[in-house]
Amino acid sequence: MINTDLKYGLMNYIKDSKNPLGNFMLGNFYETLGQTASAASFYIRTAEFGDDRLLQYESLIRTALCFNKQGSRVFVVKGILLRAISLIPDRPEAYYLLSRTYERNKDWQEAYTWACVGESLFKNDTQFKELHFDTEYPGLYGFTFEKAVSGWWVGLYEESLHLFKLLNKRTDMKTVFTESVKNNLKNLWGTWKDPIRYDSSMYEKLRFKFDGANIIEQNYSQCYQDMFVLTMLNGKQCGKFIEIGCGDPFFGNNTYLLEKDFGWEGISVDINPETTKKFAANRKSKVLTHDAVTLDYANLLDGDYDYLQIDCDPPIVSLNVLKRIPFEFHKFAVITFEHDFYNGDNSIVREDARKYLASFGYKMVVGNVAADEYYSFEDWFIHPEMVNANIVAMMKDESQEPHKADKYMLSLG
Repeated sequence: MINTDLKYGLMNYIKDSKNPLGNFMLGNFYETLGQTASAASFYIRTAEFGDDRLLQYESLIRTALCFNKQGSRVFVVKGILLRAISLIPDRPEAYYLLSRTYERNKDWQEAYTWACVGESLFKNDTQFKELHFDTEYPGLYGFTFEKAVSGWWVGLYEESLHLFKLLNKRTDMKTVFTESVKNNLKNLWGTWKDPIRYDSSMYEKLRFKFDGANIIEQNYSQCYQDMFVLTMLNGKQCGKFIEIGCGDPFFGNNTYLLEKDFGWEGISVDINPETTKKFAANRKSKVLTHDAVTLDYANLLDGDYDYLQIDCDPPIVSLNVLKRIPFEFHKFAVITFEHDFYNGDNSIVREDARKYLASFGYKMVVGNVAADEYYSFEDWFIHPEMVNANIVAMMKDESQEPHKADKYMLSLG
């Protein structure tokens, strides 16, 4: 028995090979058979012929889905979806699929941006004229899901977890989204913790009571990075930092305490314009909106620095940034490098960074720093010419086990 869509498509195609709906139905028939190359050719013909913009739009969406299934046509898929958006910019499907395409290709910032655009344009699940077939657009929550996934990788940890929590409360999502949300919450909640706060009541427990520690009311880093820097430099006043991947100016920030209470100044860099806008409005230090991998550090840096932070996502970006720093001409007293070792894919990043810094004479004081007992994500280094050897000896810990930050920095016996 011949398939109805195939019969309809063939009849129209025989009568008129340029019949848009005939081509579309033939495309769908081949797509259901898994013959995506043949299907795409008929969908493309549909988009080329006729003046039914909605049918053209749907054919472009289906073409993109066919190429997605082939797995190696990302550049083509992006172009097709952009064409669909330009054809009918007031429908949500192409925006969602474009964000999802970037996300699956690990182009995190682009995925996050397009999800934000789609979410802002389609604030409600408005009823649109129905298309012939499912386009894999789940509804407005699809944009929230893409923001949550990609936001994590551009450093918006708090927002990402917040969005996943909101999604977890929904009862209208497709099963694949419900399961993915639960898995993400399980995995991410284990790796990102709210900052482990230091406050003045903990002063007597500090392993090393650096100068000025008694005036600190609280710190701001996620895992005591700011306190570690001050420890290594014995509470140095008016220091100088460069902060690559600065994130929020206060929450989980490694340099705000240095600037606020110890008079430090420096340069902060982040790729996210919303982050740097907030930073510029609230902090004294200079901030740059820039891709850290393409930044000209030779022209940016001036002399030696007391602290270098490298915290970019994904971790391979941090490694690429590290290798762009002109260590031949500039020294950094303290370095904190985020490698996210808790994710098994990043073991090479950690080892390469350690070897690379060692080649320039840097010493690791403590590795595998963590927010808990399990998920290590960062190493802390010093340059021996710029840090007191007695302080280093007091704080050095060569164990390769995860070091929970507060237990390392404080005497909690």
